[in-house]
Amino acid sequence: MSRPSSTPTPYLLTETAQGYAFTTDVGDAYLLYYSPAVDYFPGLAVGEYAAMFGFMRLVAEELDTDDTTSEYDPRIKATILQELAHFFQDERRVLTFVCQDGKRQRAAYRHRLFSRWFREVNDAHLLRHVVSEANGLYATLIYRDTNPFAAELQHQLPTLEDKLNHIMGQNPE
Repeated sequence: MSRPSSTPTPYLLTETAQGYAFTTDVGDAYLLYYSPAVDYFPGLAVGEYAAMFGFMRLVAEELDTDDTTSEYDPRIKATILQELAHFFQDERRVLTFVCQDGKRQRAAYRHRLFSRWFREVNDAHLLRHVVSEANGLYATLIYRDTNPFAAELQHQLPTLEDKLNHIMGQNPE
């Protein structure tokens, strides 16, 4: 993922026990985090390099995060994309990104937004496979075209949606 020179400057990330934190110019705090995704790839070597990616805005305990919306900040996108580029420096890594519906049913919107971001910045070295777009579960698998586990991943794609539904507590229709 390369960053065009016209792209806004990413925020500075600070490593924390939970992931990577940053604060926007207006004072909103965010957290980017990874969690192991080995359960999606049982018995496969790629599982060791698979991660789920997530990010969230951190708000005061008395506020409901799903009911508050910040103004659009292009530096947030730049920050997320910079971190993902860093993640994919290891060509063995696989990213599983899942958007689920919360109170405001934003999963489909987020899925479309991240799909657009991927198209805008992809340097043709990342492969993206949508593995679920149903039942309020939107899941995508992303890896480098030079990933040594690419054949294993291609073979795994037909069963990945079932595994995601099972792990995420969904019932496929």
